[in-house]
Amino acid sequence: MSARHRHHATTASVVAAALCIPASVGVVLLAGKASATADEDNARHGALSAAARIARDVLSYDYRTIDSDITRARAETTGEFARQYATAVDDLRSQAKQTQAIVQARVRDTGIVTASADRVVVLVFTDQVSITRDPGAATPTTRVIPGTVQLTLSKVGDRWRISQLSAVQTGSGAG
Repeated sequence: MSARHRHHATTASVVAAALCIPASVGVVLLAGKASATADEDNARHGALSAAARIARDVLSYDYRTIDSDITRARAETTGEFARQYATAVDDLRSQAKQTQAIVQARVRDTGIVTASADRVVVLVFTDQVSITRDPGAATPTTRVIPGTVQLTLSKVGDRWRISQLSAVQTGSGAG
């Protein structure tokens, strides 16, 4: 093999190797993106299921079992919402007992707003069936209250927990 032929062979090998580097990087990036997409898909699926359960737990209570209802709801919270909920429970307990409130949340539908592997924002469409008896009232009042809440779920260990909750105004509000 001549020196010139070896030089061309060496140059061809270097060029081929140089061309393989971007292709290899591209494969690694695509594999990483596919993994991230799979993580997001898993998060979406798990969070939708968790959101329905968590919404029922946080938005439902019965004055006869209010302490265990609050304990169950607290177990579903984290971060800022855990602090907000802890601040509100005394008023909730008092109001529920005073009006003999039984509130049962039913989830009609859920939908993803945004998702990452450890944080998912979900819209939850609910109906809360509320039975209350104001002090001195002869009969209880039953109402169905449709609502929409936006839940931010954060992954804590292997469980989704609610880190933010906000009511979503629906309809035009015009009357």
